[in-house]
Amino acid sequence: MYIYDSYHSYQGTNRISKAHTSVEQTIEQTEDTLSRWDRMYRVFAFKEHVQESLYRRVASENWVKSETIPDNAKRALVAIEDKRYYRHGAIDIFGVIRALYVNTMAGETMEGGSTITQQLVKNLFLSSKRIMSRKAEEAILAVEMEHYYNKDEIITMYLNTVYYGHNYYGIKAASEGYFGTSPSRLSLGQCALLAALPNAPSYLDPYVNYDAAKARQKLVLQAMVTQDMITQAEADYAYEQDLGLRDEE
Repeated sequence: MYIYDSYHSYQGTNRISKAHTSVEQTIEQTEDTLSRWDRMYRVFAFKEHVQESLYRRVASENWVKSETIPDNAKRALVAIEDKRYYRHGAIDIFGVIRALYVNTMAGETMEGGSTITQQLVKNLFLSSKRIMSRKAEEAILAVEMEHYYNKDEIITMYLNTVYYGHNYYGIKAASEGYFGTSPSRLSLGQCALLAALPNAPSYLDPYVNYDAAKARQKLVLQAMVTQDMITQAEADYAYEQDLGLRDEE
């Protein structure tokens, strides 16, 4: 902890931020000012900090229970973000190696090696700035997360707090905001679109860049087919269906 805290200080906090909204900017500013003792205390009082961070992003009244979230929403997320989610621990070593190989061959960042658990702890606690010390802390907190919570609890937390664009945090706000419906009534196509958006919520905004959003949706659906979550016929039907987007406010 002391080592990566010192490394963090060496690198400074002026790296480029990828915070999407004022909520994330506030979290990031708070993170940048934490002392090494604050960081150590977070590890030892982890569950307390998880609850605080969850409701800092999404109010408790907007929380959706696991049983209310469609299985297709969970499957779509796993298919596109972390296909080995249920087979690895907090960190997917094979995923990191695969991403390193793909990115090296492509000469640019094509794949990320972060698991859903790592993405969750980054969203809840950490800065969006690319600093090596943050990756070390992310790994430590991800291990803590999988020690205290099971896979379904983690994916439920993720879906309730991830940013979907248009200032929509969590699946409840996104379902109501984009489609005018509750999470439990989402169609397969809508679940696939929501799984697509966190990758680049501004660029994939279906109101602004509909073709890009549909292309990413198709990628999610095809990943679900490849992983035997749905049939090709179900994927084709879902892709052809109207998204049911509400009129933009």
